[in-house]
Amino acid sequence: MASTITELIDIQPDVKIHAVISQPPEPLRQSGLPTVVFLHFWGGSSRTWSLVNPLVSARYPTVALDFRGWGDSTGPDDAAAYSIAVLAADVEAAIAALGLGDVVLVGISMGAKVAQLVAGAASGRDREAPLRGVVLVSPAPPTPLSLPPEMREQQIHAYDGAESATFVAQNVLTASFRSRELPGFIVEDMLRGNRWAKEAWPAYAMAEDVSEEARRIVAPVLVLAAEEDVVEPLERVQREVCARIPGARLAVLAGSGHLSPLDASDVVAEHLLRFLGELIS
Repeated sequence: MASTITELIDIQPDVKIHAVISQPPEPLRQSGLPTVVFLHFWGGSSRTWSLVNPLVSARYPTVALDFRGWGDSTGPDDAAAYSIAVLAADVEAAIAALGLGDVVLVGISMGAKVAQLVAGAASGRDREAPLRGVVLVSPAPPTPLSLPPEMREQQIHAYDGAESATFVAQNVLTASFRSRELPGFIVEDMLRGNRWAKEAWPAYAMAEDVSEEARRIVAPVLVLAAEEDVVEPLERVQREVCARIPGARLAVLAGSGHLSPLDASDVVAEHLLRFLGELIS
């Protein structure tokens, strides 16, 4: 089994980023392997990847981060302090603080938008931790999305209570849990986010435009779209994400909803391991 530790990374006095750090079993550890950095969705945490991470960390070092205000990370009492640009800066700071070597970013939904910004910015400058590749899972597009006021208010309050959060998770975010029980951490994570972290994505972060940075990505990019995704449908992923990132390769996860790390964890892990193998071959 992989060995796992956790660390709280000081970003600023009121921001500590929680990281779950895993290493392959001793006999399988190799020098020079890239570290996989997992980024979660709006409403998630490092636990979003808890069904995928063990399959990947059996062969590669991994770091799963909690964004500020989510999971075990702390965040400021400031409504404006949870933008995509700020989350991306936190990711870069965490990578630097951990002294990681080569990195492969793996982000889902909002986390994929953050990954696009980090990857695009990395392409324009030298970095101590070279970016080897990017995997965008059910990605939020780099282009701005503005919701009608009524829909925006509904989203802001989607995680206000266990009943509404469970409904969203079973009927919107997944395809295979509509008639079976969700893993407990899904609703727990949705409810534990602080007020500003919950409100930021529908209020303003989804409207941020990182399309110029996405166009500058030069690292290999794999996009995993989910066949049954009603949040980021395949057609939009093709049009708004794949068409904007040079050389992006698309794979479709049959039967999966938006949260493919739950609906199709084994298949997601297979795609990640195959992509990682190509990067180091």
